[in-house]
Amino acid sequence: MNRLDAAMVDRFRADGFLPFDTGLPASDIAALRSTLMGLHNENVGFEEGALFDAMGVDDGSAPARFPQILHPRSFAPELIGHRFYHVARAIAEQLLGSEVRFKADISLMKPARIGEATPWHQDEAFQDPRFDYDEVSFWLALQPVDKTNSCMAYLPGSHHGPVLPHGFPGGDSRIHALECVGGFDMRDTVACPVPAGWCVIHTGRTLHGAGPNLSDGERMAYVLIFDRVPTPARAAREFPWRAEHRTARAQREMAWRRNGGLLVHLWRQRTRMRVTSVRTLLFDIRRAARAVRNLVLTD
Repeated sequence: MNRLDAAMVDRFRADGFLPFDTGLPASDIAALRSTLMGLHNENVGFEEGALFDAMGVDDGSAPARFPQILHPRSFAPELIGHRFYHVARAIAEQLLGSEVRFKADISLMKPARIGEATPWHQDEAFQDPRFDYDEVSFWLALQPVDKTNSCMAYLPGSHHGPVLPHGFPGGDSRIHALECVGGFDMRDTVACPVPAGWCVIHTGRTLHGAGPNLSDGERMAYVLIFDRVPTPARAAREFPWRAEHRTARAQREMAWRRNGGLLVHLWRQRTRMRVTSVRTLLFDIRRAARAVRNLVLTD
């Protein structure tokens, strides 16, 4: 599939999420799963904060219950040449316009039997509240998913409202994941089981979560995120949970960047830059400058 039809676009605009068949052959899905499982099995990126347990204190003292790899393309560049990337990019341009940018990719793995539930949250809760965002995430199932092995679930229409208050699972600010702490009714949420090779798109403000993996196999998903350049927020708002976050992942990343990793990070990020206008170019330059400044100020 290269584009959504009009009815699918309307449904996405109304609900804030949309499942669809990517049309990718089973061999492509198997290859993606094999590549990403290999990265997880080799623990790539742990020292630089790319690999972490989203639902643990992430100090290596316990088995990871929801390991994730940020920017797995950094360790397997062929991911950006995969057909899934081109399918997602074309649909992102259809939904967001010609100035769409590739923002990030994430590998999500839930181990068999012990894979933790994903708390209900909005992706925008992780972002800087001084800006407004327009982004879409493409969540690709690398095996069939249902409630047994942690399919995604959504609250239809939640993207039309504000970012709700968030906190930390168990009140522990060392945990990377965020959890929405109120303002919605679980009875209104909708589970979204899909076959292997299907994808679910959602916006950055759509409330979503997933149950634990109770199956005998690892549940793997690959996520691509596309956005437009953020704009200054139209209304003042605060996300106090961002200042309270104290994760081991962030500490490992900072130590790695101080020891020369920042240049490696900036070089890798060139794959997400797309100069569609002077505004996008200036935003990426400022982003790189902030990374250098933050490193100096915390040294």
